[in-house]
This record gives sequence, C-alpha cells and structure tokens, in this order.
Amino acid sequence: MNRKAIILIAIFGLFLVGQAQSPKIDVTGVWALVFETPMGERTYMTSFVQEKETLQVVMKSSQGTELKTVGKIKGNELEWTVVVSGPMGEISLTFKGKVEGETMAGTVQMGEAGEAEFKAKKVK
Repeated sequence: MNRKAIILIAIFGLFLVGQAQSPKIDVTGVWALVFETPMGERTYMTSFVQEKETLQVVMKSSQGTELKTVGKIKGNELEWTVVVSGPMGEISLTFKGKVEGETMAGTVQMGEAGEAEFKAKKVK
C-alpha cells in the first residue's frame, strides 16, 4: 500500500471513532421537570419534539397551565425560554441544561427572582 492510501485509511478510521463516541441525542418525548421557586417547588410535564437542532416545547403545570415555545439543542446542551404570567406580571423563565440519557439538569433564570437548578427525567 502506498503512503497516501495509508493516510486516507487512518483519517477515515479516526472519523468513524469520532462518530461512534458521539451518540445522537433526541429529547423527543415527555419529561417530568422540577425546580424551586420563591413560592415553592414547581413541576411541569414538559413535552419536547426535536427536529435537528430545533425544539418544540410545551410545559404543562399541575394547575393545567400550558406554556409553548421554541428552543434549541446542540450536542447535549439545550435551551428554551417561556413567559409566565402571575400576580406580579410576566416573568421570563430561561432554561439551560444538559441531557444525559434519560435525565437532564441545569439552571433556570427566573427574571429578578434569581436562578435555580432544575432536574428532569424522561417519562415517555
């Protein structure tokens, strides 16, 4: 084999190893998402539909409130923002997290109320 052929085979082999180490992440499904607010713990059944790097997100509270938005995912990192209306007006909740298998975790920025950690587990 000539030297060029060996180099091409080596490069192709490295490419295949890189692909094998980067499993495709798909968060499509329903996740039980929990985080603390100044008014106590909040749980949202959160549905994601992933198309490439775009996420359609629907968050349903235990009171039946439904929040819809579009987010993004790149690799195992995801982000989305929803607007919640309450007695003190509207608050933007910006979620930033990482996915690991059937779980995700990260932070939620709650406007002037500060930041909290969130955790989620895939249920369907």
